[in-house]
Amino acid sequence: MARHVTVYTTPSCTLCRHVLEDLDLLAAEQELTIRTVDVSADPALAARYLLLVPVVEIAGGATLQPPITIRQLRNALAAAQNHAL
Repeated sequence: MARHVTVYTTPSCTLCRHVLEDLDLLAAEQELTIRTVDVSADPALAARYLLLVPVVEIAGGATLQPPITIRQLRNALAAAQNHAL
């Protein structure tokens, strides 16, 4: 079953691009559904996340804030999968 991952981002966020590249690499190893949300398009989300992006929410697991490494992503995905079992 695919693990759902939401990445809160903005169009000019370089760190966001790096996190999305890392998630694409991890998607080659495991089934992921990656959704991006542009927080600058929603005032409520902008108030909550604009200064924090990228923020990664893993369904059934952790919420990660920068700096986010591929190792942290891999560990958080594994923990969420173990939690679901």
